[in-house]
Amino acid sequence: MIAVLNVQGRTFMPPLENPFLLAAEEVKRLRQQTKIIFVDFHAEATSEKIAFCADARRPVSAVVGTHTHAQTADEQIFPGGTAYLTDAGFTGPHESVLGREIEPVLKRFLTGMPQRLKWRKTACCSTAR
Repeated sequence: MIAVLNVQGRTFMPPLENPFLLAAEEVKRLRQQTKIIFVDFHAEATSEKIAFCADARRPVSAVVGTHTHAQTADEQIFPGGTAYLTDAGFTGPHESVLGREIEPVLKRFLTGMPQRLKWRKTACCSTAR
């Protein structure tokens, strides 16, 4: 059995309870059911993700960060055996801004005004190149 735990960071994110403390309680509970615990740490700040992984009070099998959408190449094994990656990256359409149509995102940056950000559609299996 494998446990998957999603934890959300607090730096530059909406306020919520302390993920370091809550995860410690949840990992302790999950340890009674499995030795394999995979943590998805959804956070903005790299420092918060690394600190979470380095906290030896709740060793887990792996901590993989999400949210920033740019895959990192900083994989490592922490003392105690926890595998770590700051961000798994984003899968989505090419020629987009994080999966969104480029023009509205660009207009938002240029004008500072809200824009409707539509998902970029991709042509699956298209023969036109």
